[in-house]
Amino acid sequence: MNIKFIESWQGRLLQILIVFLPPVFFLKNVYLFLGMVLSLLLAWAMIRLQNKTWQDVGLRKPEHFGRLLLITLIATAILLPLSHVIIDAVKNLTGTVPNLEAFAVLRGNIAALAGGLVIAWIFGAFIEELLFRGFLLNTLYKVLAKEGSLQWFTWSVAIFITSVFVGIGHSYQGIVGMVGTGFIAVGFSIIYLLNRRNLWSCILAHGLYDTVAFIQVYAEVSMG
Repeated sequence: MNIKFIESWQGRLLQILIVFLPPVFFLKNVYLFLGMVLSLLLAWAMIRLQNKTWQDVGLRKPEHFGRLLLITLIATAILLPLSHVIIDAVKNLTGTVPNLEAFAVLRGNIAALAGGLVIAWIFGAFIEELLFRGFLLNTLYKVLAKEGSLQWFTWSVAIFITSVFVGIGHSYQGIVGMVGTGFIAVGFSIIYLLNRRNLWSCILAHGLYDTVAFIQVYAEVSMG
């Protein structure tokens, strides 16, 4: 690809389409994880075409690990109860509940919980954050950024669109799950920006959130 086209808004939109085709194709398929791995490889290829690396989008050693950890822990502690409030509100509005049948195997099953946590940290926390925060959020920002535009507004729009993508990706959980995961994705994006676009912050936050959620399902604790 011509570098000028790659860096144009049309080229960046094409990159997004290429990267997210595999998980869309496998969305309701047992090969979803394979689709995510293919997307990660394609995202890496698109980043390399721009003469950049994962480090350039945030997969780097934190400048101040203590600051990153503190912001991440505080933000996650706020996000956990707040997301339950949002989920409750959507449940009341729609009269439906999240479809968590995909996680039913976790209930009272310690072996399934252990395996689920490994999968959650690898595919949910690590790969999803590389794809949605590292690749998609940054690419959308570059598509939307115009000379003289307000950075905070451009980031806000990019975060909203990214979160819609995330919600659609969790359509198997129903409308409540889609809105809930979309809201959580907004939180992870804010954590990412607060920590100066360091991916380890949202990877850690995502992993912690999923860990708590999986333990709740295991113990059959009400999600709100």
